[in-house]
Amino acid sequence: MKPTPSAVAPPPAARLAKLKLTATKVADGPELLTSIAWRPGDRKPYVADQEGRVYRLDGRKAVSVLDWTAEVVDWLQDSERGLMGMTFDPVDGRLVLGYRDNANFTRVVSFAVGADGVPDRGSAREILKARQPGLGHNIGQLAFDADNNLWISLGDGGASRGADAQDPAKLLGKMLRITPNRSGTGYTVPKDNPFVGDDKVRDEIWAVGLRNPFRFSIDHPTGDIWIGSVGQDTYETVYRLKRGQAGANLGWPRWEGTKEINFSRKFKVPDDAVMPVHQYKHKGGAAVIGGYVYRGKAIPDLAGAYVFMNFYRPVWAMGKGGTKAVVELGLKLPSLLTSLGEDPDGELWILTLRDGIYKIEPQRR
Repeated sequence: MKPTPSAVAPPPAARLAKLKLTATKVADGPELLTSIAWRPGDRKPYVADQEGRVYRLDGRKAVSVLDWTAEVVDWLQDSERGLMGMTFDPVDGRLVLGYRDNANFTRVVSFAVGADGVPDRGSAREILKARQPGLGHNIGQLAFDADNNLWISLGDGGASRGADAQDPAKLLGKMLRITPNRSGTGYTVPKDNPFVGDDKVRDEIWAVGLRNPFRFSIDHPTGDIWIGSVGQDTYETVYRLKRGQAGANLGWPRWEGTKEINFSRKFKVPDDAVMPVHQYKHKGGAAVIGGYVYRGKAIPDLAGAYVFMNFYRPVWAMGKGGTKAVVELGLKLPSLLTSLGEDPDGELWILTLRDGIYKIEPQRR
């Protein structure tokens, strides 16, 4: 795992407003990109597309290293199903993919990676699977924490009017925390997960009540979990959960952000559900893309700010003061932004659905 940088406090909005940044294009393709990750000890990023292909960037060229398309459900316009999550295990360096398969299961699978950087198809190990009852709100992000546990964000499946997000017997609509078996298939559950020992709740669950946590990140200096959850009709939401909030309920489907909608009443949702640290109105297909707290060195005045974006643009930074300190960064980018990525230096990259890969950098004078 990369060294953990020190925690720098969020900057004031006035400082963020003065930033002069640019989005530098680093590669022209491929299309339908959803995930970017760095293998331990390897400076070349890997990117994955929605159909199930994985590439390794060599300069501006994307070199195919794994074709898993036969195992991944076919791409569908305006749907987030398919291959959506990718990371590398910091313990053994295995490539980990999260996707929806042809049998309507979300699967998390890992692969050994050779010295040449190419994953071995024959080494595939299934870590976890969960049945998907509907078309959308499938798997989102994959990320490892400082204790080498794997975090998984799962949407509510889109088939229960949100009820599955509160169902303690289901993994849907939850943040999960597990430990992959490094010697074989499957996983164990960390003993300090909040529901371990409660026979009524799945041990894998760390937080409940999420509609579509498409992108999240772990801020390693603080341990905070930042989640961008795509909304229903009114709000796009950003949540910040501290490690002490294990077992938190984020309120869906009773709450969409701070608005009480009671989309489903099948399960009782507590009055004190966690509210977002930021929300904005859902307009014309808007979808929040959760990002990262910036911990790089190239842009000192951005350090400590949470950087996130919308699928149809723009890119924002949240500074000191939370929702009152959200500033648009003014980056010139195409539309259809699918994911942010954090490289080994803490610098931020942006994936697009049709127009390649970008990196956020200071504007050169």
